[in-house]
Amino acid sequence: MSQDRIQVVLMRIIEGFSDYFVSHLEKTYNRAPNNIDVKNITVEKKLGSTGIHIVKVTLDSDIGSDEASIAVKIYDKSEQALDVVKRINMLEKRLNNFEKMGIASASVIFFSGSVIIMEGIQGDVFRESKIPKPQKYRYAGRGLAAFHGKEKNRVWFDKYKLLLTRSIDSSPIPPEKKLQIHESFNRVLPLSEQASLHSGCPSFGDFHPGNLIFDIRVGRNPMIQTHIIDPEFLDITSEHDRLEDICNFFAVEAVDLYRNDKSLTKLAMNIKSFLAGYKEILAHNQSSFTDYYSNSFIPINFHLALMILMSILNIQHMEDIFGGKTDIQKEIALRCELIEKLLEDNSFPN
Repeated sequence: MSQDRIQVVLMRIIEGFSDYFVSHLEKTYNRAPNNIDVKNITVEKKLGSTGIHIVKVTLDSDIGSDEASIAVKIYDKSEQALDVVKRINMLEKRLNNFEKMGIASASVIFFSGSVIIMEGIQGDVFRESKIPKPQKYRYAGRGLAAFHGKEKNRVWFDKYKLLLTRSIDSSPIPPEKKLQIHESFNRVLPLSEQASLHSGCPSFGDFHPGNLIFDIRVGRNPMIQTHIIDPEFLDITSEHDRLEDICNFFAVEAVDLYRNDKSLTKLAMNIKSFLAGYKEILAHNQSSFTDYYSNSFIPINFHLALMILMSILNIQHMEDIFGGKTDIQKEIALRCELIEKLLEDNSFPN
């Protein structure tokens, strides 16, 4: 989406959400303006790969001038946008009680056709934020736990069994390695299923670092605001294992870290920081992991290994990224090695 097109689209519809600017100026000057003119629209940046653009709107009015920030996302079809608006509203409702704890989503202030306008989001995405790493992971865990909630529901674990079977059958892995991986999964599957019986909650569907914005607000409480954005695949049904979202967050990082040093040490540290934040919100909700996982066993190794197995399906035709079929086979071999290493250790990440 070009900056020029975004500016043209906004100029065409901006009167539809002028009340947002009235409210913005009223907060600045403690009284409402009688008239507002939009003097300039500047597309400042795009948030990661989300397709969300941060736009600065320069305002002039009878009581003074100011600048307001909005977030804009434009879809190919209006049906897509309508579906996303519904999910944004669901996310906002689930996070409603956590704003004072620094966890929020971006409210929709206007919706027209294929265009969604959200309130301005300040800050940086997870990977670009200068917040120390352990804190970033802790804040990420807090945000996800706030979305998951404290409900205790039965998990539809057959979904994960089906994903496992289909992924192994469809993956471009040599037959002898497929058999080996299948046996490794089968060793941990019964214990993982038993442990996860009552960990069911809604699924964000695509919870990854690009969907987290950290806003450092000096002099305000809380100082760090965590924005969770882009809930395009949110599923409000409560039959998903909590670890589905957690392990989706770490799947890409797990491969990258293992590629660098063939170790799980850094990954385990980051997951522990994430879980520390997750447990903070569970404690706030007067619950704990032992309420959702029997025998105090949290089968992160199973769900993370399953995520990595499914990622092999996605990379098998990415010659342009990995440099050719030979390099793809090397990457597949690396991911198979990581899967087996994860499944060897039932205590991971401890």
